[in-house]
Amino acid sequence: MVLHIVLFLVLNLGFQLLGAQNLQVGFYKGKCDDAELIVKEEVEKAFVKDYGIAPGLIRMHFHDSFVRGCDASICIDSTPGNLAEKDGPPNGITLRGFEVIDDAKARLEAECKGVVSCADILAFAARDAVHITGGLYWDVPAGRRDGRISRASETVDIPPPFGDLDLITRAFLKKGLTQREMVALGGKHFCFQFSFPDVITIFTSILPANSPGFLILSVLIPESYEALCNDAGAHTIGRSHCSSFSNRLDNFSATNSQDPTLDPFYAAQLKQECPRGQGGNVNPNLVVEMNFSPALMDPSYFADVLHHRGLFTSDQTLTTSQQTTDQATLYAGNGLIWQQDFVSAMIKMSEIQLESAQLQVGYYATSCSMAESIVKDEVRKGFMRDSGLAAGLVRMHFHDCFVRGCDGSVLIDSTPSNKAEKDAAANNPSLRGFEIIDNAKARLESVCPGIVSCADIIAFAARDSTEMTRGLGWDVPAGRRDGRVSLASDIPSNLPAPTFNLNQLTKSFASKGLTQEEMVTLSGAHTIGRSHCTSFSARLFGFNTTLGQDPTLDASYAAQLMQQCPQGNTNTNLVVPMDPSSPTLMDTGYYRDVQANRGLFTSDQTLLTNAATANLVNQNAMSVYLWQSKFANAMVKMGYTSVLTGDAGEIRTDCRKIN
Repeated sequence: MVLHIVLFLVLNLGFQLLGAQNLQVGFYKGKCDDAELIVKEEVEKAFVKDYGIAPGLIRMHFHDSFVRGCDASICIDSTPGNLAEKDGPPNGITLRGFEVIDDAKARLEAECKGVVSCADILAFAARDAVHITGGLYWDVPAGRRDGRISRASETVDIPPPFGDLDLITRAFLKKGLTQREMVALGGKHFCFQFSFPDVITIFTSILPANSPGFLILSVLIPESYEALCNDAGAHTIGRSHCSSFSNRLDNFSATNSQDPTLDPFYAAQLKQECPRGQGGNVNPNLVVEMNFSPALMDPSYFADVLHHRGLFTSDQTLTTSQQTTDQATLYAGNGLIWQQDFVSAMIKMSEIQLESAQLQVGYYATSCSMAESIVKDEVRKGFMRDSGLAAGLVRMHFHDCFVRGCDGSVLIDSTPSNKAEKDAAANNPSLRGFEIIDNAKARLESVCPGIVSCADIIAFAARDSTEMTRGLGWDVPAGRRDGRVSLASDIPSNLPAPTFNLNQLTKSFASKGLTQEEMVTLSGAHTIGRSHCTSFSARLFGFNTTLGQDPTLDASYAAQLMQQCPQGNTNTNLVVPMDPSSPTLMDTGYYRDVQANRGLFTSDQTLLTNAATANLVNQNAMSVYLWQSKFANAMVKMGYTSVLTGDAGEIRTDCRKIN
């Protein structure tokens, strides 16, 4: 028997993930101890009655996450004055499983009134739906609260089945999900194959042997099994309406009646299953299986895509890029890697846009409406005097977030009894732009005293600096509070050094909740600004015991650098541009330099030492818009690193000293 679990998961900046400090595994322990068990029981009962409920619950969680974040707004009913999400075009008759959520909520309200959110019930149910059909289990961090708004007009955020790779990638990026996570979740049409004894085993795990329910099922299942299986011995629970892909079968384009990327034999089968009526339209209620060659927790979806049997355009588009094709090939050949990536991506997806509980776009709209414009004005004035300050402010935000989180601690001055972050070797004298923050803070204190944090000023200034160097801007979620501790001794163990190799870089970024892809993306900030010679001179002179010069460094570039940074020079203020061709533009020159072995730091050139990161370098080098979009997303995510909110920290009056 075949169970096809549909995960209609297709690509924050609106993403903005909430950190692990806000959601918590075991959140309801001591508040509603049986919360997860009750949800699991309701999913199991529904699954016994209708196997197709599993993909419905997973798809519901996805559609909820992509519209207003994981707030269960998908569960809100329409009213005479408002058409809700559940009745929006991508949902309507295709979304199912609401009764499972309703039943679980009713039981939870009876046992723990007003404690368990509908949003958490959805997250638990999606996990249980995967697990009950043979997938991996994961612990669900909980603590979400339910939204109060649901609009059908906002379902445009859900990626369409006809999207190409660029559209889908950007849709996922907007939600803070990388292209790799998009492909992993693209196993949305993965499936599980069970023999009849497997079916009995599943139901035995749900119902006690010899119980009345089990005895009834043991009689009914064989009959249902034979009736529901097709010639291939398959029973599908994951399905798609024909209308979601029928455009690929007829009148595809002006030159092709049928999508040429679709296997012709598969297309012929689909045409039989989805015939057009006399008016040329397909019956909107007709459905087909999502996956062609099912296997027990084997991501045969990826094998189907590689053989041009992806049902949707958004499936087959994965083969239009070498990087995504390679990833699909990896998953097709190694189910365990895919399962692990899938679970990680599901957890990340389930934290989309939970920042509303903590940080918020437009945070100062009423309390200090001029806050962002004042910061931008000060950045603009500083940029007009010295264009290099833009790079300095972007770097300042990075250095602030990586040490004690984004709390403005990098701004605090040293005292006779304490050496602060800004005076650590990694920051002094290379970090600059402090006067911009000071000027903005002074103006803000004059119009909105005690309102705008120094940490938020840095975040705004980094965004504005990116825009002024022709990068993409982004909405900055705000509401950070300022830290009261700044120690130079915190720097070495937190800031990645320019001498780091790939493994060290990856671990450093991972410790801050950033992926390897985000590390490669953020490294692109080296396309603007300058570096002191002392940060890379070891690559030019006395590289190691056998080589005087780093062999991975282009020889002509090395010769140029040796002229600019002569050996034995004691001037610690000597600097060179990090991207010589365009040091004041947020372009992809950095990645082209790395491709040509002209990365200034060891930590730049090391990106080519691994196939995955080298592919990312090549991808970014080819598309400035793609990289800029990814950079904006990664900067927003980085801006959530260990933030202080609520009553934590303070709002400094002077960014250079604690109150």
